[in-house]
Amino acid sequence: MVNKQIDQWLSEQENRKIVLEAFNQPLISRQISKKTGLPQETCSYLIAKFVDVGLLVCLNPKARNCRLYWPTEKGRRCFRKLYRDPNRLYNEPELLEIDWPLYGWVCFGHRSAIIKALTHPMQPSAIKRLFRIQGTHLRISANNIRDIVRLFLSRGIVCPVKIRKKAHLRYELTDLGIKLRQLLIQADASL
Repeated sequence: MVNKQIDQWLSEQENRKIVLEAFNQPLISRQISKKTGLPQETCSYLIAKFVDVGLLVCLNPKARNCRLYWPTEKGRRCFRKLYRDPNRLYNEPELLEIDWPLYGWVCFGHRSAIIKALTHPMQPSAIKRLFRIQGTHLRISANNIRDIVRLFLSRGIVCPVKIRKKAHLRYELTDLGIKLRQLLIQADASL
């Protein structure tokens, strides 16, 4: 499509503008749905259309789940046009230097919940108790949490911490894990 056709296509439906405005960092369709309040199916459909038109690009195309999308140069130009209104504050979103396929892998439901829960050194059983206390909708066992923590350990997201007079290791986020946690929290913030 030519630039004028893309601008017209964007202005035809408000949902298209809303989805494009959600991109302050690379996002998956579930995160866009949370940010915008639109159904996830609608977000997935619109993302596919944006990719077809050339406004978005997938940062982890080999992923089967949790594909991350980011505006292309053409998409950022449209983003800037949306913010021409003088009453709106515009900050150019930047693509940070991070392993985006790893972030996409972390965005998967249970993994993201565990990273968000790791605010201090914890055992997998303590994470399970925290989920139970918070009343989260997650149905996950302590064994599954333990397996995910091992995966995090192998990818450098968490590191073991030995605390004196405690029999079992605790795990805390590494610098990479803290960056991933911050991105997950930013992605969940609404517009």
